[in-house]
Amino acid sequence: MMDLRKLRHLVVLGKTLNYVRAAEALSITQPTLSRSIQALERELKVQLFDRNRGGVCLTPQGRSIAERATTLLAEAEDLENHARLGAAGEGGRIRFGMAPMPAHALLANVLADRVRGAPKVTNEVVVRDVEPLWEMLVDGEIEFFVSAGLPMHDLTLARTEPLGEFPLSLIVRAGHPLLGTRGRGAPGAGGEGAKYPLYRSSWAGLSIPDEADGLVWGPANIVEDFATLVQLTAATDVIWIASAYAIDAEIRAGRLVELMRGRQHIEVKIYTLARRSQSALAKSIIATLRHHVGLISASTLE
Repeated sequence: MMDLRKLRHLVVLGKTLNYVRAAEALSITQPTLSRSIQALERELKVQLFDRNRGGVCLTPQGRSIAERATTLLAEAEDLENHARLGAAGEGGRIRFGMAPMPAHALLANVLADRVRGAPKVTNEVVVRDVEPLWEMLVDGEIEFFVSAGLPMHDLTLARTEPLGEFPLSLIVRAGHPLLGTRGRGAPGAGGEGAKYPLYRSSWAGLSIPDEADGLVWGPANIVEDFATLVQLTAATDVIWIASAYAIDAEIRAGRLVELMRGRQHIEVKIYTLARRSQSALAKSIIATLRHHVGLISASTLE
């Protein structure tokens, strides 16, 4: 195993070409530096320096090794900084997943906080339904994921943490026939007897709310892309099962209307592998997620 300390001695001596100045720069004695260079030459089985009365000069092989040693030392320093920042949750790389609904409700604000607070962190986020997220977790491709759906697998492999409860609502466009003459947010007589297509963002097993009985026909259509569902619901007479938490901005802007908020709530959870320790980065992001769940819950109660 190459000794980085000896390589540093080589690089500094290669720059100063003088044992006295190199030893002073390294804060060691000249005999210590000399022994270190000699030991490195024995290990590498190559002469690194030519000695003369005026000092030393690098041999051709010594110059080549010193150049590569400089690169190696820089990478080692970068690795040390990377590890230090990662341990503090301020650097490194994190890959995690979110189901479409919690992603639309939380992800942009969470990442904005990360950009401001930990700009050196590389965030890789996968937005999928719960089944592919589970497979990615088990395969080690992501460290954790957030979902309202329950994976249809052996959950003894996982550690679950509650993130929050999201109310489930029936969402329609402003001016939808079901709003009728009774105003926004309540079914009206103008839509009585009519049925409409039902949409949702996930395959995972949430039952259709009782409040949708008599208003929809056929099974629910599945579209995992939330932006598409926002545009579709705003432009047509479909009924969308979603949480007002995820589309608070669209509701406040008047594009979408909460036709009714049912009694059902979606329990959103964080899934990690049971035998895997959480990294500092994961803990930091999960804390930010919890913060924004609290903010959006308070906002929708205003």
